[in-house]
Amino acid sequence: MIIKMNKFRLFLLLSFMIQFPVFAESISLRVKLWNGSTESLGKADSIKVILLRDSMIPLYEQKGISGEFTIPKLDLPEGSPVLLQVSYKSANYNKMIPPVPAMRAQTQEVIVYEPTENLDLLKTRSLMQVVREKKSIHVFKIYLLRNETKPPKSIYASGLDFYIPEEALDLQGSWTQGNSKMAIPLQFINESSGKQRVDRAVLPGNTEVQISYRIPIESESFQFKDKLFFESKLGARPIFLKPTDMKVRFSSDAKPEILQEDIPEGLQAFMVNYSKDSYETIIQMEGGTPVLPVVPNEARGIVNGSMIPEWDVALAAVIGFVGFFFVLALGFDAWKRKQKNDSEKIST
Repeated sequence: MIIKMNKFRLFLLLSFMIQFPVFAESISLRVKLWNGSTESLGKADSIKVILLRDSMIPLYEQKGISGEFTIPKLDLPEGSPVLLQVSYKSANYNKMIPPVPAMRAQTQEVIVYEPTENLDLLKTRSLMQVVREKKSIHVFKIYLLRNETKPPKSIYASGLDFYIPEEALDLQGSWTQGNSKMAIPLQFINESSGKQRVDRAVLPGNTEVQISYRIPIESESFQFKDKLFFESKLGARPIFLKPTDMKVRFSSDAKPEILQEDIPEGLQAFMVNYSKDSYETIIQMEGGTPVLPVVPNEARGIVNGSMIPEWDVALAAVIGFVGFFFVLALGFDAWKRKQKNDSEKIST
């Protein structure tokens, strides 16, 4: 009986250790807040220290911070990275600290910025890819947001609005800021009539946004709507479609221009104008051989900062999103100049 009782206690102890890992080390972090807009010591509304393991576990929070300060000793499992999350005027600033003693011993500088609500200062490039699957169409929207404010400021106007059809399923999104390569899952706030809001500020530099959703289909012929919101000043968007044997039509005022130069094999590509009044377009699709994912049974998610699945390397994964967008930006600007020149020729 005593042996059985000891085994039972050992089992409980091991279970406890598995569920609640032993805190094997203590760290104390020195933090410096710097305001990149004023080029001086900064302040913030709050700072959090988050343990990065299987999930994000809050370890510490302090409100009303400024300048340089020290975070008291924290106990955490050995070899675990932590995340510093600083909040200032509706913007979050993240800094990941790896489990390297030399790096933890350094002063952790976090740069914050003053905000502006002027969305006109935000340069935007976007594209959409549409893939016909067996029972749905799979839509990817990819954005490069470029904040080049001088002096540098965060851009925040109560969030950014994205169009997601009301019938859309399996909505996912990621937000990657600057060179962090740390894709943050997006939370969408359902407004109305397909408007979904993302409550985040755009920090100086480049921000990459990926959005993915599916629209169910019941026949060989189907159509869906797309719309521009904060990116409406562009008036047009390149749209890539798979498969190539699928018939595609756009709204009568879309004036689609076939894109052929440097388009990866296996894709149809068009530069599509959106209505000048409603910033909408209707995309009609018919037939086509359904595209099957390589690993259809695995749950989708963010992998290495990207939501593009394994079977879809044709679009941008080969040369990288940011590089692709720089090429796209040049091509888009050239296309706009061509449109302007053609209009001037017609008018004369």
